[in-house]
Amino acid sequence: MKSKLIIPLIFTLITVGAVSVYAVPPPCSEEELLNSSDYAVEGTVIKIECGKPYDSEECRPADEGSTGFMPEMVSKCTATVKVTKNIKGNYGTGDQAPVPFLKVVQDCENGSHIIPGSPKADLRENTEVRYYDSGLCRYSNLETLTPSAPEPE
Repeated sequence: MKSKLIIPLIFTLITVGAVSVYAVPPPCSEEELLNSSDYAVEGTVIKIECGKPYDSEECRPADEGSTGFMPEMVSKCTATVKVTKNIKGNYGTGDQAPVPFLKVVQDCENGSHIIPGSPKADLRENTEVRYYDSGLCRYSNLETLTPSAPEPE
């Protein structure tokens, strides 16, 4: 009787474990962020520079013969942040610290995303952010403290 219950239980645990591999990891704690970072700052975005857009390869056509499919296009960007608070590292108040991020240039159309994908942000000038230079905690290392200022028309 026990073997009849154990086999389905083991199969269920293996299936759940396989599915959780693709899930976005839970946010890191403050301690994990600090321990895995060379520097951490709070400040205001004063400049943004982005590279050439490229296919993130995180979006696939919904159907094999799908027409109108447009891949997700992203760009590697770096925000220059004027530091207002040093949390860790050698950046002092008034210094400029680099904050790398990935920006979506064109959304995926007529397709579906691969989960979890890379973390993306949409920073703009005059946005206040908190950033931890942590690759380990890349899904929770950038926090927007104030909404982005609207772009002028």
